[in-house]
Amino acid sequence: MTIDRLMKTLPAMVLVWALLGGAGGVSAADLGDLQTVGSWDQAAHGIWRAQLGDMTGELRYSDLAAAPPKMDVLNQLPEARFPFDPNTITYRVSPDHRVLVRIPTDPNETLYGFGLQLDGIKKSRKVMTLNVDHWSRGGGRTHAPVPFYLSSRGYGIFFNTARFLKIYNQVGNRKDSQRNPPEVDRNPPLDEPQPGPWLALPPGDAVEAQINGEGLELMVFAGNHLLEVVQRYNLFHGGGALPPLWGLGFWHRVHAQFNADQVREELAEFKRRDFPIDVIGLEPGWMTKSYPCTFEWQHKRFPDPAGFTQELLAQGIRLNLWENPYISKQSRLYQSMYPLSGSHLVWLGLVPDYTLPEARRLLTEQHHQDHIRIGISGYKIDEVDGYDFWLWPDHATFPSGISAEAMRQSYGLLMQNMLNTDLFKKRNVRTYGLVRAGNGGASGYPFVIYSDAYDHGEYLTGISTSSLCGILWTPEARSARSDREWLNRMQTACFSAMAQLNAWSSGRKPWSDASVTDAVREAIQWRMRLLPYWYTAFADYHHRGIPPLRAMILEDGFGGGNDLRPAGRLGGGANPDTARERIEKTDQYMIGPSLLVAPFYEEQATRREVVLPKGRWYDFYSGHPVGDGETITVTSKALKDRIPLFVKEGAVIPLLSRPVNQVDQAVGHALEVRWYGKDLGRFDLYEDDAQSYDYERGESKMRRLRVVRVEGGGYDLEESVEGDEAISLFGPVERFRVMTE
Repeated sequence: MTIDRLMKTLPAMVLVWALLGGAGGVSAADLGDLQTVGSWDQAAHGIWRAQLGDMTGELRYSDLAAAPPKMDVLNQLPEARFPFDPNTITYRVSPDHRVLVRIPTDPNETLYGFGLQLDGIKKSRKVMTLNVDHWSRGGGRTHAPVPFYLSSRGYGIFFNTARFLKIYNQVGNRKDSQRNPPEVDRNPPLDEPQPGPWLALPPGDAVEAQINGEGLELMVFAGNHLLEVVQRYNLFHGGGALPPLWGLGFWHRVHAQFNADQVREELAEFKRRDFPIDVIGLEPGWMTKSYPCTFEWQHKRFPDPAGFTQELLAQGIRLNLWENPYISKQSRLYQSMYPLSGSHLVWLGLVPDYTLPEARRLLTEQHHQDHIRIGISGYKIDEVDGYDFWLWPDHATFPSGISAEAMRQSYGLLMQNMLNTDLFKKRNVRTYGLVRAGNGGASGYPFVIYSDAYDHGEYLTGISTSSLCGILWTPEARSARSDREWLNRMQTACFSAMAQLNAWSSGRKPWSDASVTDAVREAIQWRMRLLPYWYTAFADYHHRGIPPLRAMILEDGFGGGNDLRPAGRLGGGANPDTARERIEKTDQYMIGPSLLVAPFYEEQATRREVVLPKGRWYDFYSGHPVGDGETITVTSKALKDRIPLFVKEGAVIPLLSRPVNQVDQAVGHALEVRWYGKDLGRFDLYEDDAQSYDYERGESKMRRLRVVRVEGGGYDLEESVEGDEAISLFGPVERFRVMTE
C-alpha cells in the first residue's frame, strides 16, 4: 500500500503513530477502533438488549421463538442489576460488513455453555466457531451451537443473531489493555527471578465475538444465581416446552425397512414380554422415496396407512414419522415448491424456504392430509445439521433473501416452528418429536435433539450442556458391545428428556440381552411410575423456565447455584481448582427439584463415584441416608442393577402406586407419595388434560402435597388444590410412605 493510499484510509494520528513505530498506552478511542454501546433497553427485570449496527436485514433467534416472552413471570423474579459497567462493552462495525463485540471478563472468571457441546460445559480460553453442524468434538460446531454463555460471576450473554459466530473466549490480548499479564522470559538466567511461569496462551481479559453481517443484537441476562439466569433466558423465549403426557412414555423406533405386519409383531412381543411401550417411530422406509423425500406413504409396506394408524391408536400407541425436509422430484409437492426453494439441492432434493408463508402452507397442508388427519402424532426431523458437503454452500441463495448461513443456522428451528405451530397447535393438539438441529430461542418447542455421536460419557455431557441453553436432548440407546453396556445405556435413556430405543439400523429390542432383560424392564417401569414427577418438572419448565433436567452447576450446594460469589469466586471456602472441577461435573445431573441421577456409563461400569451437593441426601430406593456434600462410591451390585438415584432432604416425590405399561393407564391411576429426610416438605403436583393447549386458558390445577406432623409424633400427608378442581389427570393418593426413620 502506498503512503498516499494509506493517508486516505487511516486517520492521520494513527498513520503518524504507525510510522513512528507505535507507542505504549494508546487507547481504543485514540485508535478509532472500538466504541461503547450507545444505549441499553431493559426488556424485563434482569434483562437488557442493545442493537449494534443495522439489524434491518438480520434474522434474530428470538424472532423464531415458539411464544412471546412471559413478561408477567419475568417481572415477578427478583430485581437484578446490570452485572458490570455497561460502558466496558465495546464494538465495531467495519466497512467490510463485519461486526465485532468485546465483553470484558475478570482474570478468575469462568465461562460455560454455548449450546449442545459434547466436550464439556467449561468454555474459558477457547476459540469456537458456532456453526450448526453434524457434530464434532470441540470447536463449537454441533447440532445446537446456541450463542448463549453463562459466567461464574452470575450473568449470561446472548448473541441474538442467526449468523455464524466466531468466538474468542478469553483468548487474545489487546495491546491497549491495562489488564494483560506481565511478560515472562521463557529462557531466563538461573539467578534472575521471574513473575511466574511462561504461558504459551496468556489469559485474555474479554470475550470477543465476530459475525459477517450488518448488525447484531446483544442481550445480557443477570440473576442472583445461575439457575435464575437460565430461567430468564428461557422465559424470555416463551418458557419451556410442555409435551403431551404420552410423549414422556417409552419410545421404540423400528428398523428402517419394517412393514405394517412387522410393526404389529413387534408390538405383540412388547405385550408378551410385559414391556412398556407408548410410541412407535417409523424410519425412512414408510415413505415412497427418501433422501430426498416425498412425504407420501409407501403402500407396499403400509397398504392402509389410515387403518394401521387407527389400529395402533386403539391400542394406546402413537406413531411418529421420520423425514428430512428435502423434496424429491417424485413428490407431488415438487413443482409447486420449486420456485419457493433455494438455489442448491441437498441429496438432489429441493430445499424449501420455510420463511415464506406459501412454502409453509404447501407442506403443512400435505402433511395434514396424508398424516395428521389419519392420526399421526409427530415427527422426527433428520438431516438439518450438516456437514458442509451435505447441506447447501454458504453462497447459496434463497427466494426470501435470507442468507445461506442464516438459513443453515435456523433451519431446524424453522421446521420446529412450522410443524408445531401450523400443524398441531393450530388444531389445539400437543405433539412431541425429535429434531437434528436447534439454536437460540428454542426452549418452547416440543422437540428433542438426538445425534449420531455415541460415546456414553458425551451423551451424559449433552444432558448437562443442553440444560444451560433452552434445548432438550436424548441420549437414545441404539446398540451396545456387552450386556452391561446395554443396561447402562437403556437406564440413561429412561432418565432423559425422551426415553427412546432407536433400532432403525441395529434392530435391537429392550430384551436383546437376556441377562439384563429384567433390569432393563425395571428401568422403563421406573420411568413410567415417575410420570407425575416428570410431568410436573416439564410444567415448571413451561411456566417458570426451570429446565426439567439440569446440570449440577445450576444446583444449590454444589459450588454453582446460589454458591457463586462476585468476581467469579466460588463459595464455601473450597480450593478454587477443586471447586470448579466439582461444578463442571457432567456425568451426573438433576431431574426436577429433588432427584439426582448418576448413571453407570463406561462399557463395563458397575462402580462409580457420585459427588453430592451440600445438604443431606438419601437413596431413592431404600430411603437410607448416603451423605452430605461428600463424594460417595456406589456399585451396581448394591443397587441390584438399578440406576443410582438420590433424593435431597425434605423431598416429596409423587409416583404411580404400581407400574403401568402405557401412559394412558397412568391417567386416573392411584398415587404413592414418598417423603425423604426429616425436614417437612411439599410438592406441587401439576395437572391439566395432558393433550391440548387449554392450560393456556387456565384449565389446569396444582395439587399441593404437604407433609405435616400429627398428634402422637407421627406424620401424614395433607392435600389442597389450587386452580380448576374439575381438572383430573392422576388419581388419588393411595399410599404415603415415610422413607427415612
